[in-house]
Amino acid sequence: MPPPGRFPCDTPSAQKWRTAPVIRWIAGTLLLLALAASCTAPICHPPTIVVAGKEERSRLETVPHGVRTTETGRLEEDRRPEVVRDYWVRAADGTWYPITLDRYRGVEIGQPLEICR
Repeated sequence: MPPPGRFPCDTPSAQKWRTAPVIRWIAGTLLLLALAASCTAPICHPPTIVVAGKEERSRLETVPHGVRTTETGRLEEDRRPEVVRDYWVRAADGTWYPITLDRYRGVEIGQPLEICR
């Protein structure tokens, strides 16, 4: 008869198998907590600036447009050049801030604007 609290086949590897679910549970819980913390929305304390200038910047960028098959039968990402536009406003101190197209269209020079960084 085994001593109290011991199993008949209480080898080191058997002990590892019994403690593994606890370790996995703890690790899984920590992983879920870390993921939940990373998914929270960042807190924005928007400073208000006075718009001193507006600028629309364009650049050529290759963007994915699907997948195509090459002559040898291999799949390859199909990329095409496309013009990408960015919209910026300048504060009175000379700092530039990126904004969305809707905000760019609605703001005028000399108006106050809340910027979330």
